[in-house]
Amino acid sequence: MKKEKNDGKIIIKISIMWIFVLALIIGLIISFFKNYIFATNEDIEESTEEVVEKTTEEIPAIEQNENAVDILQLMVENNYSNKKMVNEEREIPFETERQETDKLPKGEEVVEQEGKIGKEQVTALQTYEENNLVEEEILESIVKEEPVKEIIYVGTSEFLSKYSVHIGEEMYLIEAGDIKAEPKEDSETLCSIRRYLNVTLLDISGEWVKVKYNDYEGYIQESKITSESVTPKIEEKNRIAKLQEKLDIDIDLSKPSGLTLSDYKTIFGYNASDKNGIFAENAEVFYNMEQKYNINGIFLAAIGIHESAWGTSTIAKEKYNLFGYKAYDRDPSGSAQTFESYEECIEKVAEALANNYLSKTGKYYNGTTLEDVNKKYASDEDWHTKVYAYMEYLYDKLG
Repeated sequence: MKKEKNDGKIIIKISIMWIFVLALIIGLIISFFKNYIFATNEDIEESTEEVVEKTTEEIPAIEQNENAVDILQLMVENNYSNKKMVNEEREIPFETERQETDKLPKGEEVVEQEGKIGKEQVTALQTYEENNLVEEEILESIVKEEPVKEIIYVGTSEFLSKYSVHIGEEMYLIEAGDIKAEPKEDSETLCSIRRYLNVTLLDISGEWVKVKYNDYEGYIQESKITSESVTPKIEEKNRIAKLQEKLDIDIDLSKPSGLTLSDYKTIFGYNASDKNGIFAENAEVFYNMEQKYNINGIFLAAIGIHESAWGTSTIAKEKYNLFGYKAYDRDPSGSAQTFESYEECIEKVAEALANNYLSKTGKYYNGTTLEDVNKKYASDEDWHTKVYAYMEYLYDKLG
């Protein structure tokens, strides 16, 4: 009987203890809901900041950002249906800078440096109303890649705009001119340039422009130069001027002239001295011989003009021999070879010059200039100057 009374007391004590524990739990729950569930938005934000600060202080550096976000995310998801925590990579727009330059035509724009979008990792607390984002608070932003500024050059040069050219491009002389060491008339002359030849534009200096011609760099007056856009067909005139510039009494005759078939037809199209039209009719033949035997065709024609007096000599008329080929001084008419046509004669002499006089393996080779050929080809010591005079005349016919 005594034992049963003691057991009853024990049971009563345990029941009282559980009631106390239960009351304590209920008190804690009420306290929690009082502090958070019924808190204002301002209280929520302050509490959130306190949790972030406290959490950041207590968690090791390597885990701070991640754990802090996890705790906030958990609180937002469980307690605030209009709040959303985001952690995402975002783009950082690049800036655009425009710089004026007189190195470009007025109004023209060139991207000097391409812009590049940057990247950042953003943690933000977003507030929504009826599924619409109304507010965002950036909690943390870490730049992962800096943006690169875009730089655009804006041209201001009236000169470049007028001629539709750029620095480094070609311009042409509309009249012969001198390149000066400095941008002034009384400066030292570095070189002289013939009409229609081209120069490379380097810079602009008032009424003078800085140019490059071959190995020379200096200044020439703006009034002496032009461009294709301002002077149409100047490039074609430039091509011809370059061909004419190459002509020299010491020109290498073992190389083609570079003239086109159209050029040959222009040169031989009309010559008052070509009374029988022999050279006009054979313009294409001279061009073809240049291509076939790799020699200067104008040189070949100049020999024929000189030796046959424009095809009026007896040998030319009776034997179709324009060059006095195999005509020896003791009996020119009798010894000269007879051909079936002028074309046959022209090719025969072209082949002989290429193989015997202008080839290093030729039996009469002495060099590739007019004077070199003269020594073995003609007894007249002044033959080369006479032939060259005809070459100059023919080249000038180009324009």
